[in-house]
Amino acid sequence: MKRLIAALLVTALLAACSSHTEVTTASSATPAPATTNTLAGTPMAAYGTDLNKAKNVQNVIDQSARKQDAAIEAATGSSSGGP
Repeated sequence: MKRLIAALLVTALLAACSSHTEVTTASSATPAPATTNTLAGTPMAAYGTDLNKAKNVQNVIDQSARKQDAAIEAATGSSSGGP
């Protein structure tokens, strides 16, 4: 758990230090609609909303990681095929 938090922190810091400020909106970064809250109408509805927010944050982080991987591969000219 500590490694995950550390990795997220490092990713956030690297994103903040980015040399460009490109803002893109992707379908995966859009908030999940309320209809996906399977807990709607129950006492746990707030949890379902928070879960959707967490999924949206994870989508943004995954998208950022893919962009960073592509940038690293383009800069080094290597592929992820291994030795």
